[in-house]
Amino acid sequence: MDGNIGMEDVGTAVLQELWNRVTLQAMVFVGETSDMVFEKGFFQEFSKSISELRVLLQALNVEKVEAAMSVRPTKTALETLDSQLKRACKIIKDYKSRSRLSVLLQSRSVLSQMKALAEEIAKTISSWQLVNLNISVNLKSKTEQIINSLSSMEFHSAVATESLATEVEKLINENGRNRQNAIKLLQKIGESVGVSSNASLVQNELALLKKEKEEMEAQKKQAEAFQLSQLMQFLYSTEIVMSPRDEEIAAYHHQYPTESFRCPLCKEMMSDPVAIVCGHSFERKAIQEHFWRGEKSCPICRERLRSTELTPNLSLRSSIEEWKQRDMDLKFQAALPGITSNDHSIQNRALEEMQVLMERPRYTEKVAEEGLISKFVEMLKNNQPNRIAALKCLFYLAKYCDNHKEAIIEAGAVRCIVRQFYKGEAEPDAVAVLLELSAREALAEKIGNIRDCIPVLVSLLNYSNPDVSQKARMVLQNLSYNTHFVVKMAEAGYFQQFVALFNQGTHETRASMAAALIQMELKGNSIRDLEDKTFIHNLVQMLSSSSRACISAGLKLIKKLVAFPRMVKRLLADPATVPPLLGLISIVKTDPRWNQEAAAILALLVEGSQFTEHQMYQGLQELQSQHNINLFLQLIASSDPQTKVQLLHLLVVLGNKFDMARNLIRTDNEAISYLFSSLEGDQPEVKLWAMKLVYCISEGHPAGVPLPPSPAKETAIKTLANILSDSPNIEERSTAAGIISQLPNDDIIIDEILCKSEVLKAIHGVICNLDGESDGTRAPDNSDASLLENALAALLRYTEPTKPQLYRQVGKLELYPLLVRILSRGSSLAKQRTATALAHLSRSTSLSISDSAITGKQAFPLLNVMKFFSGISCCSTGMEECVNLCRVHGAACSSRDTFCLVKADALKPLVQNLSEKESGVAEAALMALETLLTDHSTLPHATAAIVDSQGVVAILQVLEKGDLPAKSRALDLFQKILEHTRMNGPLADRAERILVQLLQDDDLRKKVALVLKQMGILPEQSSYF
Repeated sequence: MDGNIGMEDVGTAVLQELWNRVTLQAMVFVGETSDMVFEKGFFQEFSKSISELRVLLQALNVEKVEAAMSVRPTKTALETLDSQLKRACKIIKDYKSRSRLSVLLQSRSVLSQMKALAEEIAKTISSWQLVNLNISVNLKSKTEQIINSLSSMEFHSAVATESLATEVEKLINENGRNRQNAIKLLQKIGESVGVSSNASLVQNELALLKKEKEEMEAQKKQAEAFQLSQLMQFLYSTEIVMSPRDEEIAAYHHQYPTESFRCPLCKEMMSDPVAIVCGHSFERKAIQEHFWRGEKSCPICRERLRSTELTPNLSLRSSIEEWKQRDMDLKFQAALPGITSNDHSIQNRALEEMQVLMERPRYTEKVAEEGLISKFVEMLKNNQPNRIAALKCLFYLAKYCDNHKEAIIEAGAVRCIVRQFYKGEAEPDAVAVLLELSAREALAEKIGNIRDCIPVLVSLLNYSNPDVSQKARMVLQNLSYNTHFVVKMAEAGYFQQFVALFNQGTHETRASMAAALIQMELKGNSIRDLEDKTFIHNLVQMLSSSSRACISAGLKLIKKLVAFPRMVKRLLADPATVPPLLGLISIVKTDPRWNQEAAAILALLVEGSQFTEHQMYQGLQELQSQHNINLFLQLIASSDPQTKVQLLHLLVVLGNKFDMARNLIRTDNEAISYLFSSLEGDQPEVKLWAMKLVYCISEGHPAGVPLPPSPAKETAIKTLANILSDSPNIEERSTAAGIISQLPNDDIIIDEILCKSEVLKAIHGVICNLDGESDGTRAPDNSDASLLENALAALLRYTEPTKPQLYRQVGKLELYPLLVRILSRGSSLAKQRTATALAHLSRSTSLSISDSAITGKQAFPLLNVMKFFSGISCCSTGMEECVNLCRVHGAACSSRDTFCLVKADALKPLVQNLSEKESGVAEAALMALETLLTDHSTLPHATAAIVDSQGVVAILQVLEKGDLPAKSRALDLFQKILEHTRMNGPLADRAERILVQLLQDDDLRKKVALVLKQMGILPEQSSYF
């Protein structure tokens, strides 16, 4: 029983769903008929009946209908009604989607379909037998009214609709086109549907008709498709919009069938038709391939050919060419109005056709005559989607129409193209347009003067598309006749044309181009083009010109270029470079600025040269000749201050680079006297560079500073001392300190002057300043560092063990703590010189206390005993003194005049300096540590002090990674330490491994073998001995 109830419920639910669907479909139908264009009265009546049906369905109960009819008949009836309403909706939708003309002609057919559907719907509703249901009288009456309305509905087209349809049919059946009648009829149609008969209406109708026609053709409904084509021709006959070329060309093709022009073998239009002996014609290449395959018969008639001879079919070729020409003319005429159309689709098709036609010069000329240049440019300006096709058309115009090239520029085409380039849109055709236009010099002038044109073209040289970059280069080539344009190219970073024009130009042209180049910012990449040998030679030749402007520009440009190492090489490689520069320096009556710039250039050339090039270049050999060195020295005495400075700078550079030049300056007594006399002058720059030259010829020379004879010698030394002590110029003080450090070492007079001077106090002040910088009170700079390094070099003279009168002065100033701090804070050179100074001081101490070694021996037992009584305090003054004794020298180094590395806490900083990578630092630190091991009586304690400061580990690091001199000194120190220290464990293993590796070094092998023997690793009979 429960199961039966469930089945009934399911059936009722299904019927209810169908009922709702029919109600909804009725509502959809009513909505679709609300905006009909033609026969509104009929559709409104139909819609009213269906709307009443929807209301009726909403009021009825599906269960009552089911009770009257049972489930199956009710379901069938509902499904039928749903299907009928859907068909009605589809007819309405199709009707509405068509063009107005198509609807007008097909209104009778649509109305007939709707009449049949109305009758079917009435029958379906009648089958429900609603009159027999237990419903209200009102609903029964409503049902009968709906059935009667649908059954008796009249389906006749309105008189106006019939009349319009008849007129359209009549007009499209006429052989000719009556434009006036077509326009009037179109106006009537527009009025009947409430719209204006303008171009927009016609274009919309044409689009709908074309779509319908394609659908009919796809469904093979040729009659319907033909009728739609006629309707399209009716609209075109109004000439409100232009007719596309398709119909006209199709008609022409119908008149002249092209099948006879196609090769039967390759199916392509023949361009070289030939006839075979049977009389049939083919494309030459196609029939030749046929014969090459071994065929001997005609492909058409299959006749066996007696010969494969081919005869040109001139008549057929003429017909084909005539047909092609006529075909292109038709296409051209059809495309012309499309170019100016406001319909983008028509315009696009016309452009596509036109760019193909314009490959032939005759059509480009016609396009220009039609005034379409401005239209193409307008497409570029508005950045329309068809701008690429417009560019192609402009390219053909620029290529084939010489008389209209200027018009292209005047229309703004170049400005549009440049703007596109600027946005990163670089089409090959755009660059091609510029290339064609720029071929004429007069037009190139206009192109080059357009703002940003040249810089943008230069940017395209690196474009990803090689076609674009190559064409851009060719455009720039066309513009390169103009100096101003070439300078613009160089300003944008492209120098090839600049170099080419410079090499071809006159002196005046080169002068103006050089002046422009001087103002440019040059980069490494742009210099490559300027490395051209001819360019360099022509630039140098400017210095020999009779034109002052030419010489001045040449000097300034060369000075700018020598900032680049590669340009230095190119200039030195040209033998013509140095002579004119020397000539400008030696001419006394010339512009002083030329003397200065020529000297500055020579200095930069020498500075930029490499050691390997000194013998390679003739100019460098000339500069260091005795004649030219003497010339420079003589000119210094007679020149103005600025020229003196430049000449002194040049001599400093030559002295730093060439020993020959340095020796020539040193041996010129007059020059030396002049240099030192300059130190007392009132020209600061001259004074500074004179000191730099003195330092240059003195540094590292065995004889030291070449001093003038007395009394000028004493004056010179006092002047240097005063500069170091009192000058506010740090560079002057630094250079003076450097010269003092190079003064002859064995001159007692010099020592006496220095002893009485304020030099040592000045050195002390410099070191104190460094201490302030290290504390953060003042930031150091390069000049400060240089001053400290040279001051420390000068200090070495005061720390020499052989100069006790100077040595004692150091102790009085309490420099020791400051020097120890430099080991941790100074530059590598400062550390090296400080370690050397400490080595001198320590060696002096060792010599002075060697006779007091016994004091150390007596002190150490008491110190060792005190270790066991750390908890016992001792108030004895003697005991305190004993505890403060040096662990190496005891009381012997307690004097104020002595210096001890241990008491100064210098051991650890020195050991840390052994890890310095800069050459000389580790060696100087080793030298200082060695001074502790010179006194045999203190060796055990000195060794222990070094070991406790991690000295062994640091020495092994030097042996592993140091340079050869440092390794040699480290081996000596390590050997002495081993005499009083026993190593074992990992440290011994590491030492053994490093030493064994050093056996491979020929310079160190013997020393290393001795150390390994001392360690018990090598036997005495080893071959290393």
